Amino acid sequence: MDEGFEGLLAQISGVMKLSEEDAHRISTELYRGGVKSLTDGAALFEMNSRLAGTDTTWDRLFVSAVRDYVLIHSDPRNWVTEDEADWLIEQIDRKGARPIASEVDLLLQIMRYAEGVPARLGYFTLQVACARICDLGKATAEDVERVRRALIVPAGEGGGWITGAEAELLVRTNDSIGFALNDPSWNDLFARAISNHLMARAHPEPASETSILSREHWVGDMRPAPGTFLEDVRAGFSEGGWFAPISQNEDRAEAARRAAHAAARRESVISTEDESSWFLKCVSEEKSVSLAERALLDFLRLEAPGFTQGLAAAS
Repeated sequence: MDEGFEGLLAQISGVMKLSEEDAHRISTELYRGGVKSLTDGAALFEMNSRLAGTDTTWDRLFVSAVRDYVLIHSDPRNWVTEDEADWLIEQIDRKGARPIASEVDLLLQIMRYAEGVPARLGYFTLQVACARICDLGKATAEDVERVRRALIVPAGEGGGWITGAEAELLVRTNDSIGFALNDPSWNDLFARAISNHLMARAHPEPASETSILSREHWVGDMRPAPGTFLEDVRAGFSEGGWFAPISQNEDRAEAARRAAHAAARRESVISTEDESSWFLKCVSEEKSVSLAERALLDFLRLEAPGFTQGLAAAS
């Protein structure tokens, strides 16, 4: 480890809040040569476990220093290697420790600026972002935004839509905080992300709709745009091979298409209680429908009339 950097860390290792002088010295040292080794980086993580959240200057320095080390000061430049992904996960995955906001922000910045990132690091980022929400016992606007940004980067192979593993993680998170005083943005994000996953699962050839079904299309821009997400795709719910990937039985898939078509034609009288019953059957008949789950049902009714009836018949 660089002696100047090592000595600086040693001097402030017991400090719980940075002074302006400390912040200036760290900034000067970091930007003079940057983090030069995994040992330097691990020391920053150790200090961050004690200083995170006590000073915004420290939070910014920590994120920028480790980000630049991974993407700029190590080879290959602008790529996260498998070894670097392992190192980042090892530093952050402290069993029993509270998830730290600046560490989530670090991962999000690395994924934003990197040209290539191992898939498991993307999923780990989503796990940590969701763990923060569960640990807090509610979804704040800031943490919902972290989850949204984590969802933008695919966490596994596929066509770019929300994966089954991601959807399950979001459902488990909502099970933990569904009836807390959450920021309303959680309900909207949950509805869009789970709807995207369900739509891709039910589509006979989702790879043919990579633009409309992409996660970027569904959660990349959270501005209200009612009735615009599926465009002309929803007109074909009663045709082709819709619902076959879920039912894995052509007779049941055909029944699902008929149900979707019939429900869409009588959209104005679709019973929300019937839809709630379908959802509870899918998750747990012993639980109540949370605001986020209600938002999911409402979203599907608006964007894809009849789709929930098709899912009910197919599943």
